[in-house]
Amino acid sequence: MRLWKTTGTTAAIGAMATLFAVQAVAQDDKVTVPFRDAAKPRTLVVNLLNGSITVHGGGTGNEAVVEGSGAKDGRVRRGEVQGMHRIDNSGGGYEITEENNVITVHAGMNSSSLSITVPAQINLKLKTVNGGKLTVDGVSGDIDAENTNGPVTITNCSGSVLANSLNGKVLVTLNQITPGKEMSFSSMNGAVDVTLPADTKANLKMRTDNGEIWSDFDVKLTGGTPPTVEDNRKNGGRYRVKVDKSVIGSINGGGPEMRFQTFNGSVYIRKK
Repeated sequence: MRLWKTTGTTAAIGAMATLFAVQAVAQDDKVTVPFRDAAKPRTLVVNLLNGSITVHGGGTGNEAVVEGSGAKDGRVRRGEVQGMHRIDNSGGGYEITEENNVITVHAGMNSSSLSITVPAQINLKLKTVNGGKLTVDGVSGDIDAENTNGPVTITNCSGSVLANSLNGKVLVTLNQITPGKEMSFSSMNGAVDVTLPADTKANLKMRTDNGEIWSDFDVKLTGGTPPTVEDNRKNGGRYRVKVDKSVIGSINGGGPEMRFQTFNGSVYIRKK
């Protein structure tokens, strides 16, 4: 099922929903799209070029409720260019597709920010580039969150997390973690601040080039990463040695690898 929602316009595409046996309801800037099968794992994928993404895990049904905000209605402005008037074009809108229990949201170039309410048990793959925050709250599942120019904030969640920001802080608080799954928390310009359950078992790989590393866990340090050698001279290639300055340690006897990395900022690994 595919639904195109133009921001600022009331839209209901009942014929298309009937054709695909999925009902979608659009009212004002809010669209409700059900997942196909409540008994199977559900996934939400969101891609924005401009704008914020907020996902709440407070949904009570088997659906995603997508609400856009921030785009303006078309307006006429006079006197800015001699003899002409300007008609504002928000350029907003978004397209929603449901297929095989995966709801995918794509937004336009001048997209508005999106607030999405979903069932608590769900997997997320979220990405935004410019002009907004990426926020997730109250979700249990696999979370992959990437923000190029803005912070990533994940709170009151459980499962596994991959969180990355190029220019912004990464703040994550987990109530429970998925056993045996690797996780990664990274930023280029911003602090990485992660709170984990007190009984978390993990091997830690920690690095900051311009900052400090702090933790209230009892971290057993095991040294740094040994240099890796790549020798392709027999095939006419090059010989390369790579030295990784990450700090290696473990908590609660060790477990899957968790990576904490920032270039400009400090790393905080907190015990919940």
